Amino acid sequence: MYKEFLLVPQEPELTARVLTYEIGDIHKCMIYLERFGKTGYHGELSRALADSHLMLGLLTEQLGFNIEELVSVGLINFKERQEQLLVEQLKNKVVKRNDD
Repeated sequence: MYKEFLLVPQEPELTARVLTYEIGDIHKCMIYLERFGKTGYHGELSRALADSHLMLGLLTEQLGFNIEELVSVGLINFKERQEQLLVEQLKNKVVKRNDD
């Protein structure tokens, strides 16, 4: 799906570098949004998110992974991490109440 849009062959290493650049741009925009609000950075953030999504999809294809399977596994992992965080937060609340 993503490879068909490449006009010039691109090695996975280059795709990974572009992805890293785009993620850095997302981080920069998030800092600017926090400091200055949405003024001027919302469009840049939107583009960086779109480009990152594209590069991640392309890299996934280039490396021979199935993106649907990766998303499914990622969602399971994300849910497990969220549940762990919730348990930790609940434990912290109980500990704080006992300390009072």
